[in-house]
Parts: sequence; C-alpha cells; structure tokens
Amino acid sequence: MPSFGRRRTTALAVGLAVLAALALRFVALGDRIFHWDEARVGYWVLQYAASGEWAYRAIVHGPFLFHVNESLFGVFGSSDAVARAPVAVVGALLPATAWLFRARLDDVEVAALAGLLALNPVLVYYSRFMRSDVLVAAFSFAALGLAVRALDTRRGGYLVAAGAVLGLAFTTKENALVYVAMFVGASALLLDEQLFTARKRDESFERVLHENLRRVGSGLFAWRRAIAGGVLAFFVVVVVFYAPRPEFYTALANPTQLPGVVAAGTAGAWTEFWSTWGVSGSASRQHSYVAFLADALRTLGAASLMLVAAAVVGFLAERYVADEPRDLVLFAGYWAVASVVVYPAITDISGHWSVVHAVVPLAIPAAVGVRVVVDRGRSAYRSDDRVGVALAALVLLAAVGQMGAVTAETSYLMPQDDENALVQYGQPGSDMRATLDRIERIAPENDGTDVLYYGSHFHVTGEYDASDPDSVAGTNWFNRLPLPWYTERADAVTDSTTRLTEPTAGNVTGSVATTDAPVVVTEAKNYRGVREHLGAEYEGWTYELTATDTVIVVFVDTEAPGFAEPE
Repeated sequence: MPSFGRRRTTALAVGLAVLAALALRFVALGDRIFHWDEARVGYWVLQYAASGEWAYRAIVHGPFLFHVNESLFGVFGSSDAVARAPVAVVGALLPATAWLFRARLDDVEVAALAGLLALNPVLVYYSRFMRSDVLVAAFSFAALGLAVRALDTRRGGYLVAAGAVLGLAFTTKENALVYVAMFVGASALLLDEQLFTARKRDESFERVLHENLRRVGSGLFAWRRAIAGGVLAFFVVVVVFYAPRPEFYTALANPTQLPGVVAAGTAGAWTEFWSTWGVSGSASRQHSYVAFLADALRTLGAASLMLVAAAVVGFLAERYVADEPRDLVLFAGYWAVASVVVYPAITDISGHWSVVHAVVPLAIPAAVGVRVVVDRGRSAYRSDDRVGVALAALVLLAAVGQMGAVTAETSYLMPQDDENALVQYGQPGSDMRATLDRIERIAPENDGTDVLYYGSHFHVTGEYDASDPDSVAGTNWFNRLPLPWYTERADAVTDSTTRLTEPTAGNVTGSVATTDAPVVVTEAKNYRGVREHLGAEYEGWTYELTATDTVIVVFVDTEAPGFAEPE
C-alpha cells in the first residue's frame, strides 16, 4: 500500500499533467484554419443555432458537438477557438483518468499514464480539432476507469457514473459501439488466457470456466442496483442528446409527447445510424484495407514512436517477466492491437485521427514501459552504477524530448503543412486568415451577393438546402469547404455561376462580368479569365484550399466598405 505522502505526490503529478494538457490544447487554439470536416459540422451547428431545429444525421456523427457548441456560440460567439474548445477541454481532462487506475497501477505508472495522455502528439493535435475522435476515446476510457474503480472500491456510485459517461461517449460518435466491442473482446482474451493456462495450475478447463461464469453471475446479482442505475443513466444521457429539437423542449412542457421523443432519441436514432453506418448502409467502405493500415502505421511511427516503443516494452515485461501479470495491462494491450487492426477496415476515409483510438489504450502498457526504465534507473542508483543511471535518464529525457519536438512541430510550427504527419488532405495548406477577416468585415456593409463562386468546381445546380446534410450530398457545395463556415459566420450571401461574360438577352443567369459581389472565389486555373472580367479595384490572393491540391484565388474589391482594417 503506497504511503500517503507518495500518493499525494502522484496526485500532484496527475494534476500537473492536466495543467500542462490544458496549456498545450488552448494556446493559439484558433490559429489553424478550419479543416474541411470541422467546417461542415461547424456550418451545420450555425444553422442549428439560427433555426433551433436539429435531428440526428449519422453522416455528421453524434449530437454532442452540436448541442454543446450551439450553447457556447450563444454565449461566446462563433469562432474557430470556441468551436474547438469542448474537444480541447475533454482532451485536457483525459490525463486525470489515470487516477482512476491507481489501485491497478503503481505510482510511477499512474503519473506516467497521465503524462503520456497529456503530451502525446496525436492526442494534442486532435484535441485542438473539432472532431469527435478524442471525445469518444476520452469518454470511453473514463467509463472504463470508473467501472474499474467500482470493482476496486466496491462502490456502486462509480458504476452509475460509468454508465452516464459511456452515454456521453455514444453521443459523440458511432464508434462508441466499437469501444464496447473492444472491451468485450479484450475481456474474452483474458478469459481465454486463464483457460489456456489452467493445466499449468493443475486445474481443469471446465472448472476454470465454471468458476468464471459463477463469478460473473454472482457479481451481476450483487451489483444489480448499481447496474440498473448505470443503465438508466446511460439511457437518460442518450435520450437527452439524441432527442430532436425543438420537439424535446416541447415534450418537457407537454409530457404526453415524451414517448414519441424518447422513441425518436433511441429507436429512431438507431435506425438512422444503421442506415448509414450499418453493414449495408449508405456510407462507402470501398477502399484498400492494406493502404489504410499502412497509413495508420505510418502515422503511429511518425507521431507516436516513443509511445509505441514504451508500450511494447511494457506489455512484454508484464506478460513474460512479471510474477503475476495484471489484467488491466494485458487488457489494454489487446485493445490497442485490435484498434490498429480493426479501424482501417471500418473507416470510410483514411484519416490520421483514427490513430487516436489506438494511442489511448497504448498509453497503459506504455506507462508500464516507463516504469520499467525508472526501476532500472533506481536499481542502478542503489548499486552506484552511474552508467546505468545515466542511460535510464537519457532514455526518459529522449522520450519526453521526442514527444515535445513532434508536438511543437505538428500542432504549432506547421499545423497546416502537407509534410506534417498528422495533416489530412482536407486541411487548407495556406493561412487565409487575413482574407477571411476581410470577408467578415465586408459582408455586413454590402447589399446583395457578398461572395460569388465561379467555375464548375464550386457551382451548385438545382435546388438544395445547405442546412441539410442530405440535401447537399453529392453536390459541389462540399468543394467550397471550409469557406462556408466562415461565410456563414459573417452572414454573407453566397451565389455561384459558370458564366464569365454577360448573359444573352432573356437569360438572367449571373456572371463574373456583371456581378456586384465584392468577393469572387475561383480555382487558380481560372485566374486570367476572371481577372479580365473584374474591375481594376479587385485584387486577388492565392491559397491552397486543401493540403495537397485545389489552389484557389480569392478576388476582393479593395474599395468595398470594410476592406480596410479598422484603426
């Protein structure tokens, strides 16, 4: 049993890790231009805030960011930093979950786990990103920690809290189901190990299996009230988040409508999920598994090499060297390997963010690996082995230095650069902040169309409702991202055309030549043609709309009210 002083020191280390995580995630949080995926979700959050209407659409994932950001926008206004703040907060609090495992890990391992979750470059980068991967990983990890803590303390309240937090995981992203499957699969492997080694302990396969089943059955009965509370908490969270708006608020005033709202937030949400992400759903998974797996391994190698190395050392030490291997460490190792193998098969695009789901479980055996090095250093110190002490210190410093250097490079020095191992192709490669600020100043001062998109790449034909993800599916509207997030924030009126010259008699189609829009956006290949049909007052700036291609030109009327920066 650790002394009170040592336990207090460990708690302090965890607290410092959380503070470091907060700083790393909030410093310059709004500097990077929105990624394509951030922008589409952000745009629809703005639409929800304006209309008060929301319904679950699986293609844009769970409702957590919609409801939380809709509230934040109402208080703090909409900005890149505010939109990312919920993910940054949850990502910064993730290291605190290490404290939940203090009965299963020693003091050094708890502190190391908190530090790894705070400093890992993948977790830092995607905690500064308005996506739900860090959210679902953090909530699922916390739910596991609360369940473990319930077993360690025999307190049912932890299990109720675990149910509520797992419910939050399900409100963020659909792969919360994958986390539950991973937990079940890793538990099955632990059982399999006990069955496989039964003969070495002079026990029969049948007896070990029967004993485990009996223990599970008696445990379920003994914990029946806490389990019921956890299940209830889970469903309350799910219904509150998934229930459509404004129907949910109407039902609170008129309880007779609650059954329909509850059904929409449960069975209705499941139907929507399955029709999109189910085995025969509309989401495409026609891709090369090997290519996606290779992408994930490259990302792990480039951004989390030290974590992976420490995890391998920790897992092997626990499995083959420890007198009594701990279930938690083996469980996390199985979970991590399964995540690396499974996610390339179930994701619809190759996003570096999927590595988050392997990094989080890897942190537990990696913490054990750190403790192995610390133990070697302590042993060398006690035996007056200066070389051994120096080597252990060098390994630890190199690990921290590598994480720090990669974090600085990926999150702060080159967060939009194509050479950044964590940048996905939907990230704009240029800093277009100055031009976006001009649009935000010009739009309120202008009457009529504020932004005109020119060219087939951006033009959207036919009727569509940009507030409805289904309405714009398959249209060129998505090619404009992330610009719609910024133009919507500015309340700018947008239009598009494929005509350069003035329309013929009787044709009311707009054109570049006749537009009064103070901002014209087109692909760089159209620069000369557009330039010739705009007045001399227009000046163009060239940007990379994605990390790998799609170079655009944004022409802005330099004489338009609002163009100049306020003094």
